[in-house]
Parts: sequence; C-alpha cells; structure tokens
Amino acid sequence: MRLLSVDILRTLAIVMMVLVHFVENLAIGYGLEAPQSVASHRPWWLPVSLAAPLFTLLSGVSYRAWVAVLKTRDVPDEVISKRSVRRGLFLIGLGFFFNVFVWLPEDTFNWDILTFIGSALIFLNVLRSAPAEILPVVAFLIAAISPTLRMVADYPAFWTNSYFDYDFTLTDVIQGYLATGYFPLFPWLLFPVAGYAIAPLVLPEQHGRNQMPSAPQFFRLGILLLGVALLVRFAPWDAPLGSELCFSMFPASTRYLLSVLSGGIGGLFLLHSLVDLRPASEGERRQSLSAALICRVISRHSLSLYLLHHVVHIWPLWVYGLATTGEPTSHWQTLMPAPVAAGLAVLFCAGSVPLFLLIDHRGWPTVETMMRWVAD
Repeated sequence: MRLLSVDILRTLAIVMMVLVHFVENLAIGYGLEAPQSVASHRPWWLPVSLAAPLFTLLSGVSYRAWVAVLKTRDVPDEVISKRSVRRGLFLIGLGFFFNVFVWLPEDTFNWDILTFIGSALIFLNVLRSAPAEILPVVAFLIAAISPTLRMVADYPAFWTNSYFDYDFTLTDVIQGYLATGYFPLFPWLLFPVAGYAIAPLVLPEQHGRNQMPSAPQFFRLGILLLGVALLVRFAPWDAPLGSELCFSMFPASTRYLLSVLSGGIGGLFLLHSLVDLRPASEGERRQSLSAALICRVISRHSLSLYLLHHVVHIWPLWVYGLATTGEPTSHWQTLMPAPVAAGLAVLFCAGSVPLFLLIDHRGWPTVETMMRWVAD
C-alpha cells in the first residue's frame, strides 16, 4: 500500500538530508580560521531541521500502512509483532554497523537516526494494542517530559564542542539513548507516534479514494499545533526551561517540535488532498508519470540511499585525510566550498535514480530486501 504523497515527502526528506550532509561534512568550515565562525554556516542546517522530523513522521505512517496490509492478508497478530521487533532490531544493528564502519568506532553510540527508527518500530508495535485515544496522550507525555530529562542528564555537558561527545560508560550510553544523543527517544518518539496516530486519515481503506475525509481533523490538528508553536515562540515566559522557547534542533526544543510537526502534518494533508484524492485527467497523469516514478524509486530505496550517500562522501574524505596527513579526519568540514559540496549532492541524487532503476530491473539485493529477508 503506497501513497504518492508519502513518496513525495520522503523523497523531499532524503534529498534534504543528502544536501545537508554533503555540505556539513565537506564544507561547513571551509576557509574559516576560528572554529566558532562555523556558526555562520548554520543556514545549511535548515534542510535537515525539516528533513529528520519529516522522515521520522513518515516512518509512523508507513508502519501503520504496513500493518494494515498484513492484516488484510490475515497475518496473525503475533506474527506481526515478531516481524516488527525483528525489523526494529535489524535497523538498530545496522545503525551500529553504520556508526563503526562509515564513521569511526568512537561514534558507535552516537544514537543516530537508524538506531532511533529501529527503536521507534519496536515502540510502535507496543502501541498497536492501545486504544486510539491513548496515542495523543502518549505524544503529549513524550514532549512534556523531554525537557526535564535533558536537564537532569545535563544535556549541554555532552555538546560542549557542538557535537555529541560521550564517554564509554554505561551511564553516558543510556543517557545518550534516552535524552542526549543526536536522535534520542525523548523527544524524537513524538514524530513516529504522531505519524502512526494520523495515518488512518490518509490510508485508503479509511475513506473513498475520490473523496475527502468527512471531517478535516487532519487540517485542524496542523493549525492547532502551529498555533501552540507560535504561542510558545512569543510567550514572555522566564522559566528554568526557557531554552524550550528557542527554535533548536540540538536539543529539539518544544517550539521546534511543535513547529516542524505542524508543518509535516500540514504538508502531508495538502499533498494527500492534491495528489492522492484529486482525480487527474489523462494528460496530467502522463505528465506526472516521470516525476511519480522518480519519487517512488527514491522513497522505496530511501534506506539504501541514506547509507550510500554517506559512503560515497565520507569514505573518500577519510582516505584522502589518511593519505595526506596521516589523520583520517584532518579534512573533515574543510575540504571544499559549500556550493561545490551542494553541487556534488545534487549530482549524487540525480545519479541515484538510474542506479536504483537498474538495481530493480536486475533484481539485485538492497538493504531493504535484506531487511525483509531477515525480518519477514
């Protein structure tokens, strides 16, 4: 069960990730002598501040769609749970492998997005048996307790160099997983839980393919979240957790969470109404066929693309640093100007489409097929 609106948004998310990672890792400090001047390049972080929430929101939508397909095939609930857990564990293991072999062993427990999505799938599997009314409560609690968890864990102590820096101790590893890593469970679980909760409003079995949902709860929810985000932004509060009023991804502040969540929900609703529900003429279908094919290819292979784009720009960076200075990370963030890195990101995205079309045509294995083979 695939929705073109979801494929479009996931394509947008992965393209933004590729752009920001190429620029961040190859160019963000190029030509800058003072390390603190790197902050002047932070506009390049804007795409990833939108991409990661969108990607994780859609993971919740896709998980519910996947479960719905299995139920239509009369797959027992116990089997669905086992497959969900195995998929989650596969992604967690893949995340650790990725951290060690693409980055460096000292980054094993940086809790990046792969380990997070794997954990989120296991958490969503637990929520499957919960009443629908519980889901908003769970989402609220995740957002509400996250600032306190960060304060108790002393979040700034892990980010003194503007990146997550931890000691190999059980306490630091657990705190990173829960509250202080790049994508800790709190508050990032908010996005897949929200995606899982709103999925029935866009899945085709819930309403006719050619008519809008009977009540615009989806739209009202997005407006409500945006209104709360604006309230948080302009509220003249002076509290111990005042940093929650800032628009910050690291840490993910309350204002940031509400703003990007409302934008993601609103974008999904808009595209769903324009692409999935609106009848298209024959001419429009022909014109949009190529664009839809591109989005479906990128969306279907988003996991492979996420891994591949790191390999093609991080490994050469490490090899070049090792060959020229003896230190793999010596050229990290300083290799080239930002526009050149952005151009390389665009070339990678353009080249990935025919590559994965060829892979599909030949039936070659991908990370996605490996996950299905292991988990299903």
